[in-house]
Amino acid sequence: IAGSDQIWNTELTKGFKPAYFLEFGKKDARKISYAASIGTDEIPQEYYELYKRYINNFDFISVRETNMIDMFGKLTNKKIKKVIDPTLLHTKKMYDKLKKDTKYKGQDYIYVHYIGKDNRVYEIADKLSIELGLPIVHNRDIDIKFDNELGGRYNESPEEFLSVIENAKYIVSNSFHATVFSIIFNKDFITIPHQKRPGRMKELLESLGLANHLIEDVRLMPELKTLKIDYKKVNETLDEMRKESHKFLDEALFGKLPNRHDENYFKSYNKYNCYGCGLCKDVCPKNAITMQADKEGFVYPVIDKEKCINCGLCSKLCIYHNYRINEESREFPEVYAMVNKNKVILKNSSSGGIFTSLYKYVLKKKGYVVGVKYDKDMTPVYDITNKEKECEKFRGSKYVSALTNDIRQKVKEKLDEKKLVLFTGNPCQIAALRTYLKKDYENLILVDIICHGTPSLKIFKQYINYLEEKYNSKVIDFKFRGKKRNFDGSMIYVTFKNGKTIEEPATYNNYNRNFLSNYISRKSCYNCEFVNDNKITDLTIGDYWGIENYFSKFAKQNREGISVLKINTEKGKEIFNCIKDDFAIEKSNFKDAYRYNHNNSMILTDFREKIFNELDCVEINKLLQRYNKFKNKKNSDKDIVNKSL
Repeated sequence: IAGSDQIWNTELTKGFKPAYFLEFGKKDARKISYAASIGTDEIPQEYYELYKRYINNFDFISVRETNMIDMFGKLTNKKIKKVIDPTLLHTKKMYDKLKKDTKYKGQDYIYVHYIGKDNRVYEIADKLSIELGLPIVHNRDIDIKFDNELGGRYNESPEEFLSVIENAKYIVSNSFHATVFSIIFNKDFITIPHQKRPGRMKELLESLGLANHLIEDVRLMPELKTLKIDYKKVNETLDEMRKESHKFLDEALFGKLPNRHDENYFKSYNKYNCYGCGLCKDVCPKNAITMQADKEGFVYPVIDKEKCINCGLCSKLCIYHNYRINEESREFPEVYAMVNKNKVILKNSSSGGIFTSLYKYVLKKKGYVVGVKYDKDMTPVYDITNKEKECEKFRGSKYVSALTNDIRQKVKEKLDEKKLVLFTGNPCQIAALRTYLKKDYENLILVDIICHGTPSLKIFKQYINYLEEKYNSKVIDFKFRGKKRNFDGSMIYVTFKNGKTIEEPATYNNYNRNFLSNYISRKSCYNCEFVNDNKITDLTIGDYWGIENYFSKFAKQNREGISVLKINTEKGKEIFNCIKDDFAIEKSNFKDAYRYNHNNSMILTDFREKIFNELDCVEINKLLQRYNKFKNKKNSDKDIVNKSL
C-alpha cells in the first residue's frame, strides 16, 4: 500500500520516485494507493508520461483530494476513489488508548501548532488569547515568543501530542493534522490555510460543514460565537465518510482483483501497450495499416480509414498480453555458461560466440538465418540469408530499434518450402512471428536475445550524423561490443568510409551510456511482459553477467566474453547437443544466470522524458552527454583515433 500524504509531489520527493508507485513490488502482489496526494492542482508537464506509466501499477487507487480524480482519470481507465486521511479512519475511542497525560492537564489554555513560517498564526493566536483570557501552549522553537505563554514550548511524544490537543480549550493551527485531531477530539479550533497548498484543509472542512473555521487573516476573524460547532452533526458526517473509506479498503485488501491486462494499443492508444512489431500491418487483409514513426522515432500503427473494413484482426492478433507460450518449456530451462573455443569467432562476437555456431549449424543443413544487420544507411534491419558472409553481418549487438520490413512473409515462404530457418531477435518480434505463422513449424528454430530494451532509431541516426559531421566521412559500421586484444571491457568501434576507425570504452560512450541507463528506449520496454523467463523460444542467449560470483576460475580463463544459453524446449536441447563440442561449458541454473542480467521491466525516470522533450532542440551529443554520469565533460571529445584498424 502506498500512502498517504504527498508521496506523488515531485517537489517534496525531489524528483519523480517510482518507489512511491510501488514499482519495487512483486508482480503478484496487490498494489493499493490509500489517500495518496500530489499536493498540486496539476501534473507537472515534464513528469506527465511517468505518472501515466506508473499509476497503472495499482490494482486499486484512492486519493485524498477530489481534484485528483479528474487529474489522474485522464491517465488511466481504472476507477479512482476519494477517501479520508488515514488518521480519520479511527474514532476518539482508539486515540484515547494511545494518549499520555502532560503537565498541562487540568489547566485551561490555547494550543498553537505552528509549522513553517507564517505570521498569521502568531497574530490570530495572540488575538484569541486576549479575547478568551487564556495562556498559550505552543510547539515552536524559542525564537517564537507569545505574549501570554503557559510554561513555555511544548514538543513531546505523539502520545502527549494527543493529550495536549484533547485538553486544550481552543486550538489554533496551520497544520492539517492538528486540525484533524481537533475534530476527532471535538474541540473548538481555527485553521489558517497553508500558504502554498491549502486544498486539503479547505476540502476537509467544507465536507464537514466547517468551512468558516478556515481563516486567512486576523482581520477576517469573526465573533467567536459564530464558530460554535455542532459536533453531533459533524460526527455523523464523519462516520459516513469512514464507512466509505473502510469499504474501499475492504475491497482493495480482500476483494476480487481487477483484470491486470491493459487493453492493447488499438483499444487504448496507450503507447506503453505497443511493441512496434508491425504484426498488425502484416495481417491486415486490406493493407490499411502503415507503421509510422512518432516524434521520438518509434513506429506505431496508423490505420487508413478509407481502406479499413473494421474486421478487427489487428486488435485480435496484437501480441500485447496475447502471445502463445511453448507449453513444453514448462519442463525447462537448462542453463549453461559457454565460451566458443574458436578464438577468431570469439574475437568477432559480442560475448561467448554462440550465435556463430548456431548459424553455421543451420547453413550446413542448407537452411536460412534471420538476424539484424545495418543497411547502407546504417539503419538496423531484419534480413534473411543462406550465405555465411551475410550471416557475419548479423553478429554483434545492435542497441537500436530494428525495422522488420517484410521479414515475416519471407520466413513463411522458406518454411513452406521445407527449408530450415533460424530466427534470432528480440522476444517481442519472435512473439509476433509465432502469431503470424499461426502454427508451430518443425523446421523453425527460435532464438531470442536477452533484451535490454530497444532504443530510438531517431536518436541513433542523429548520433551517426553527428559523428559523420565531426569526422567528415560516412559511417559504415558501428560495433557496440568490440573487444581489445587484452580484453578489459567492451569497446565502441566506429568505422568510416575513409578508412578511419575511432574507439571508445562502451561504458563511457554517450549513446551507449544513455541506452544502458534506460533513458532512450521504447515506451513498451518500461512495461515489457517478455522480460525474464518468457517461454516463447527454443533457446535464449545473452551475456552471463556476474559469472565470476559462481564460476570464478572459468571467468578468469575466459575474459573475452562468456555467454549464457537457456534451453527452453526439446528442439533447443537437440540443437545444443549438436553444437556443444564447439564450446567450453559450465552447467548453471536460471536463478544464477539471471541474477545480474536484465530480468525486470526497466524503470522509467524523468531523464527519459527530458531527453525526448529536448531531442530536436539540442545537438545530439551534447544532449546525451548531459545525462552521461560517467563522462567528464571536459574530455567529451577525446575519442581515440586508431588508424591501423
